[in-house]
Amino acid sequence: MPAPIAPKPSSNTKTNEDLDKSSTVVEGPSEESFDEMYNKRLEFPISLVSAVLIHVFVGVVIIFGVFYLIGIGEDKSGVPVKLVNLTGLDEAGEGSAGSGGEEDPFIKADGDATKFLQESLLDPTKLPDVNEVKQTIKYLDPTGNLPISDANAAAYAGLEESVRKKLLGARQGAGAEKGSGFDGSKGKGPGGTGADSTFGRNMRWVLRFKVRDGQDYLDQLKSLGAEILVPLPDSDKCILIADISKPDVQKTASDDDMKRLADKIKFSDSRPEAVRSVARTLHLDISPKSFWAFFPKKIEEELSSKETNYRNRRAEDIEETIFRVTQRGGGYELVVDEQKIKR
Repeated sequence: MPAPIAPKPSSNTKTNEDLDKSSTVVEGPSEESFDEMYNKRLEFPISLVSAVLIHVFVGVVIIFGVFYLIGIGEDKSGVPVKLVNLTGLDEAGEGSAGSGGEEDPFIKADGDATKFLQESLLDPTKLPDVNEVKQTIKYLDPTGNLPISDANAAAYAGLEESVRKKLLGARQGAGAEKGSGFDGSKGKGPGGTGADSTFGRNMRWVLRFKVRDGQDYLDQLKSLGAEILVPLPDSDKCILIADISKPDVQKTASDDDMKRLADKIKFSDSRPEAVRSVARTLHLDISPKSFWAFFPKKIEEELSSKETNYRNRRAEDIEETIFRVTQRGGGYELVVDEQKIKR
């Protein structure tokens, strides 16, 4: 049976391929631009600014880190050069004094030592001649060349004679040479009177304190391990307070106490307000004219080291060394404030 013949497509009939080619493509909305796509909620400017700030921050951290690492290394920079005028530099950094107000009596700068002590004592007519005291001290010095600070000479001059002799403590040593100490070493042993002996240092060393009141004064002295001796007015007796933390534990200083204290570095204050404030803090029922502080050997050694290192001078070449005492974190700091050489 013959196969059926498929009908021919009408000329009006279109195939699927023709329909696809002839159909019209409907396009959607146009593609968004970069600004429109990433700026609906300000994403692009915010991210750009954030990225810049982060890079700047990281760069600053790196720069500071580099400078920090450079700074912690050994300082090999050159020695700074300063021009010095005739009045000297303000090495302490305290600036010039103001022109108004009243000077704090506790922080008063040292002026003429003789005049200051005369004004401090209740009866200036009883003050021994400072030059006479200097001659006495020179007599105790076998060399006769030991320098004596005016402030220290004035402090000794304000003492009752027997107390002064006990505190000077200078005596003929028992060494092989004239003026040597008990251990035979010239000028250094107990009782020696060389420039580098305790006696010689006591004559030229001056200590300066800056304090607020009597309690602050005693706190600083306590940090230095000091003992306090208070000469009784118009008497050859003294009150000894060996432990400042126990001000009520007091006793009358014996000859042995005075002999022991004579071999220590000493400091004296005769300013009326300072002495009264310290006396009140120590619960003393008297009105002393001065008080003395005595420091342990380690303080003397520290002061001696700072004196020598200040200008690399020998003790024999120094007329006077003034130390400044300041508190640092509950402790103390000793700094050479001024040094005078022998003329």
